[in-house]
Amino acid sequence: MDNNQEDLMLQSQSLTDEQKQWLISLSGYLSMQNGYSLDCLLHKSETYPLQAIINGNVKVLKNSYGIHTKADLVETLNIFLDTARSSEFMSRLIESVRYDLFIEHFYLNRNNDKNSNEYMVSGWAQKHNVSLSDCGIKGFDVGRSAFLCRCAYTTGLITEQETWYYLLVLGKIAQQLFTDWQELAMSHIVGRLTWVGVKLDKPMDGPPERYPDAFEVKQEIKLDIEELTSILADDNHPWCQLNWQIDL
Repeated sequence: MDNNQEDLMLQSQSLTDEQKQWLISLSGYLSMQNGYSLDCLLHKSETYPLQAIINGNVKVLKNSYGIHTKADLVETLNIFLDTARSSEFMSRLIESVRYDLFIEHFYLNRNNDKNSNEYMVSGWAQKHNVSLSDCGIKGFDVGRSAFLCRCAYTTGLITEQETWYYLLVLGKIAQQLFTDWQELAMSHIVGRLTWVGVKLDKPMDGPPERYPDAFEVKQEIKLDIEELTSILADDNHPWCQLNWQIDL
């Protein structure tokens, strides 16, 4: 552990309640989808017993992300700091504002399949080459990482102190990438759209084998956007109350 890690570990041991809620809120969207509150770290539910919640989180970690140990979690968090999809999005975004790069890429890849991931990512990158010029789609990576930390804590894979440390690391990264909660939300939803392979021109266009559950995906994305819009319009939601520039 280098000095910076030691400093962050010490800092994570003296977080204020407001700082903790800010860090928990990085997971806000996925947490809300999965029934997590944003006022405490542990998943609490009046509907499901704790053991059922733990079992559900174990399945999320193992089946969706291949996380069985703390080492697996750390490796996944490191990967999410710069996923291949995020890097590809930024490359396509830069091309969209650099005519010379765009022309070069066009001639090198002019026979690209319009159903390819690259074509799909290029469409979203061109649309958001101003609004997401600095952060790209890393909001989706940050949100997933924060949510995985909460899952790992709920299952006992990491301690509470370790959870605050990992969330603090994510918080400092997030403050460098985004200017406010709205930008984080936009980055998250565009990242999710590219992750599930939704094309910009005709969202569910493509052969059936590419989108076997096209209607369900379209409805889910529609609900995602509606929910994010309602969150950003809710004065009582932490995203609308907590200062993005909080001292971390």
